[in-house]
Amino acid sequence: MQSVGFEFETEEQMLKTAKKLWSKHGISGELEMAAAGSKFRLNIHSEKPLRDSLLNQIPGKRTQAKAAFGTPVQTESADDDEDN
Repeated sequence: MQSVGFEFETEEQMLKTAKKLWSKHGISGELEMAAAGSKFRLNIHSEKPLRDSLLNQIPGKRTQAKAAFGTPVQTESADDDEDN
């Protein structure tokens, strides 16, 4: 699996790029999209190797992919019940 990230100025650019990668180029795997402050991030986790020529055509700024899978959720501890 190959992972790469891109940062875009607008959500529209990010969505257009994701749609093109999925439908035109047949990228399989996972496309993760998220707002990152005033920017928009597209992380690609591809099942197949991606050609550099394809990656160089993407208009966003290339970054390292950061997966947000399995983000920990805070749970109550047993100590919280003792206060009551």
